[in-house]
Amino acid sequence: ERVLFRTIHINVDGLAYHPDREAVHRVNLDNQVNPGLGLHYALVDDLRGTPFAEVGGYRDSGRNQATFASLGYQFKLAERWRIGAALAVVNSRTYNGGTTFLGMIPLITYDLGPLKLNAVYFPKIGHYNEVAAYGFYLSIPLQWWLR
Repeated sequence: ERVLFRTIHINVDGLAYHPDREAVHRVNLDNQVNPGLGLHYALVDDLRGTPFAEVGGYRDSGRNQATFASLGYQFKLAERWRIGAALAVVNSRTYNGGTTFLGMIPLITYDLGPLKLNAVYFPKIGHYNEVAAYGFYLSIPLQWWLR
């Protein structure tokens, strides 16, 4: 039971940064505070990396509710660094004209022990995502929340 609590994390969303400031103001995607919650489940944690599953929701850059589910893998680069990607199903009125879509999301993590700092990149891709953005969020082990 305790192992389960170590493999499940609560994701606390976050922040966004949009490099093309002019474009985000023009298309009204300039919300950079993106609160939300999610669950991260590490399927296995070995010396090379970690396959994982995530689900969650957050207030996106267009100020709409976004929901997602993903499967991914992160390689361990060093003791604290992880890099990988997730294949995500995403739904929000902001992206892809409000139609649910599938996308690959690059992800990098710095493991501080009791919590993890995560950064994702959402590239500009036609009508799916009109402007590129970086997203930042924390992952906190479920066992920490249950103290």
